[in-house]
Amino acid sequence: MTYKSKLLLNFSVLFAVFTALLVLFQYNREQIYRHDVLETQLRCYAGIVAQDVGDSVFARSNADGQAFARAQRLMPGDLRLTVIDRRGRVRYDTYGDRYALKDNHIGRPEIRLAVDHGEGTDVRVSKTDGRKYFYFAKTYGPYLVRVAQPYDDTVRSLLKPDNVFLWFVLMLFPVALVVLIYISDRFGKAVSGLRSFMRSADRGLVDYDHIDFPHSELGDIGSKIMEKYKQLEDSNRLIATERERLQRHFHYFEEGIAVFTPDRRCLYANPRFTQYANVLLERPTADVNAIWTSKAFSPAEEFLDLHGGSRPTTEEAPVFRYTQSGGGSTFALQTLVYSDGSFEITLADVTKGEKARKLKQQMSNNITHELRTPVSSIRGYLETVIDCPQLPAERRDYFLRKALAAVIRLTDLIRDVALITKTEEAADKLPREQVSIERVVGEAKEDLHEALEREDMKVYTSLPEGLTVNGNYTLLYSIFRNLMENAIRYAGEHTEIHVNCYKATDETAFFSFYDTGKGVPEEHLPRLFERFYRITEGRTRENGGTGLGLSIVRNAVRFHYGDISVKNRPEGGLEFLFTLKR
Repeated sequence: MTYKSKLLLNFSVLFAVFTALLVLFQYNREQIYRHDVLETQLRCYAGIVAQDVGDSVFARSNADGQAFARAQRLMPGDLRLTVIDRRGRVRYDTYGDRYALKDNHIGRPEIRLAVDHGEGTDVRVSKTDGRKYFYFAKTYGPYLVRVAQPYDDTVRSLLKPDNVFLWFVLMLFPVALVVLIYISDRFGKAVSGLRSFMRSADRGLVDYDHIDFPHSELGDIGSKIMEKYKQLEDSNRLIATERERLQRHFHYFEEGIAVFTPDRRCLYANPRFTQYANVLLERPTADVNAIWTSKAFSPAEEFLDLHGGSRPTTEEAPVFRYTQSGGGSTFALQTLVYSDGSFEITLADVTKGEKARKLKQQMSNNITHELRTPVSSIRGYLETVIDCPQLPAERRDYFLRKALAAVIRLTDLIRDVALITKTEEAADKLPREQVSIERVVGEAKEDLHEALEREDMKVYTSLPEGLTVNGNYTLLYSIFRNLMENAIRYAGEHTEIHVNCYKATDETAFFSFYDTGKGVPEEHLPRLFERFYRITEGRTRENGGTGLGLSIVRNAVRFHYGDISVKNRPEGGLEFLFTLKR
């Protein structure tokens, strides 16, 4: 059943029960009233008898029938009069029946009540004549006067309640029923709307456009509830979306992040945090809460002991940072405490950064060291020329040439440092174009023509016709020039240089660059591309190199999305194998 039907049924039953009780009550009250009216009438008759007959008549042993006959004529003809003493003996009766005169009436209900309470009534069948009477008895001194009204249709009609009130109630019931239908309809619509809303809300499919509430107090409450629920649903949907975005962000975050409750239980940890934490832990585990058993996280735990707990949102959040090493890696740990006492811990792998910092520091030290030698040489030569004006011309020219060579070496070093810095820090700003490899190799060979002749070295090239690479001309030139310079310095006299492109596809060109010199000891091969790395045998500053040539070659190859490796040839000499994306 719908709520409207239940409400209408309950109201109807309640109204019907109330009406029935009201009718019964009214019937009972009216019946009592009519009974009282008849009783009052009979009381008056008894009073008339007692007044007209007088006490003298009652005092005689046998009452005078004529006195009672006179009183009887003043009353209705069917009225029966009886005089009884307190012992129940009949002194006079209208019908004058001997049996009635001899029978003791002390046991009659109305007589018993009159003796005890002064008055009494009863409706019963007379033992004298077998008729049904309405008896009324009242005490007057030592005697009782009983008046009996035949209980016929007239008396029954007199005592019967009026049906006007019943008809009035029956006519009022349909009106009340219509009002109940209207009220239950308004209440039913509101409650049915609320029930429909709650059922659809449980399924998560609320049809806001088809749920209507009546314009009533309960309907307005239902409308407000639905409105607030819609706002809450929109807020939850927005929160869920933001939570999903945040979790996705955390999942693919470059750093490890974990969020903990105030009692240090993990709420969320992305995979990278678990990975990094296991590097610092003694034993790998999937339980992030195990970090509190590790000494690596003890500084964070001490910080939380001092600064944990809730605080006003306006107060600045406590933050603690420190670094921790483990498993050959270095991690930066940050602890951030929220206002409610919960906190987050982030783990960032700074191993590369630390290496880069140390490498830059080492490079700065090397550059400083490399600059100090030519600068000191230039200063010494120039000071000698200035301080010794009588210096012979030959010696003066010698010192000046030495100073010039140092300046050239210094210029080459600055150039190489600038080039390697640009390939590492501003590679995206270098222009790209279609560069002919044959042209690049030819220009490098032409620029080093004098050095090649001085060392009696020959250069042989085997390049496909029209081979081009989409790249930076300066970097491509630096690859082949530095490799040639390296061969000129360290391969030895009367050797050969071979530049070959042994394979070329639409995407990649494969190159082999080798000399026929003496090669390099195997233990030095892995470090040839390091900056300022030198081999003690034959590879010193006197050879004129800056120590950055092969490092520049490696960076230039990587700029063109290629790889480079080096090995000693079985026939002798050093061979570089590298690729360039076309």
